[in-house]
Amino acid sequence: MAIVHPDDEAFIKNDVLSNDAIRDLFTDRLGLTPTSITASTRQGSFHRVYFIGLPQADHQDNPWSGMDVVLRVARPSITKIKTENEVAVLRLLREAGLPVPRVAFYSSDPSNPLGYEYDCIERVSYPSLADLWTSFTPAQFDSLLDQFVDIHIKLFELDVPRVYGSLALDGSAAPVFEETMWQAQDIKRYFHAEPYNLTAETFESLNPTSYYTSWPAYISAFLKAYHHVISNHPNVVFLRDLLEPLQALIAALDAGEIPWIRRLIDAPELRPRLFHKDFHFGNILADTDGTVHGIIDWEFAGLGASFAKHSPLINNLVGYLRWLHGENETAKRLVATWPAEFQARLEKRAPEIAKVWAREIDRDTVLGMEGNALSDLREFLRASLEVGVRGQENVETAKSTWKPVVEKSFKLLGF
Repeated sequence: MAIVHPDDEAFIKNDVLSNDAIRDLFTDRLGLTPTSITASTRQGSFHRVYFIGLPQADHQDNPWSGMDVVLRVARPSITKIKTENEVAVLRLLREAGLPVPRVAFYSSDPSNPLGYEYDCIERVSYPSLADLWTSFTPAQFDSLLDQFVDIHIKLFELDVPRVYGSLALDGSAAPVFEETMWQAQDIKRYFHAEPYNLTAETFESLNPTSYYTSWPAYISAFLKAYHHVISNHPNVVFLRDLLEPLQALIAALDAGEIPWIRRLIDAPELRPRLFHKDFHFGNILADTDGTVHGIIDWEFAGLGASFAKHSPLINNLVGYLRWLHGENETAKRLVATWPAEFQARLEKRAPEIAKVWAREIDRDTVLGMEGNALSDLREFLRASLEVGVRGQENVETAKSTWKPVVEKSFKLLGF
């Protein structure tokens, strides 16, 4: 989860565009001047969202005539690739028969007349499951789980680039991006500004910039970015004694000659797939019977490993219920029963997919002792950097608790 600065929250809460600017945009892009413009009462972390009503067109061949759409104006964060990835993902999923909105238009160039990236998508006029589920019957939950299995199968069968990364507009492989990467406003605040004056730093110098054909290569790319930040940022001097083993580990990952690294490079269970990564009731739109009509917010969807915490959609669902509704008795029952029941239904409906999936999500078997240590090293080093660079209060936890995990992982891996 990204650490959102209060100034970024202000972007989401305020009207960043005038109604006149929005009307001009739709007149230019669709030939339709909005009849209504309303800011959503629910705003996410990365977009200012507007609901737009469009008039009937004079010409019958305008497919957006009389429709309701959603305009999502992106706050400055990850330029171009985030917007284009979501557009590409939505197009791919619609072709595969998944219930996602149509894309009307978009811009991934923040130098456009609005001054921000944006996309405009079809409005799926149903409430979210977050507003419905507490009134559902056991039969409705049973139907929901069947639908989630169907969605999983369709996602599993997608023909996507088998790389760790994202999608370009033409469906080819594009650079990896993640919510926890250093984003535009963070770079200005914590690198360019006083007292740091690290004005040469860019998104490209602080983050991975490509896609990667193996999990070790993907991990190595992030470790290289972390090495650069540790080497240059004064707030993380406490991590500099890790630079030597970190560099040695990076070299070993890139060489791929150590047996455990070669095994992870070649493991078929680490073949990347496309995942939503935020598949919870708030992003699933349905009718009162529990039929799913839309899945939204694919902005951080990406190509990655099945075992990762936020990859399996069932993990997202039960995690949401556990986190927000942990004391609700129905939620407790779903958290306790849904994972095993999901796998059982998958085995019944698509036994070959279920067999492969069970292998891919078995983290301990897939990664082994060394792979788990490498994953822990990356995660705890990232967390230490996040709070260290920002100078947050829990930097002492990074020094006393998280850094020792990194050191233990280095030792286990022989570095």
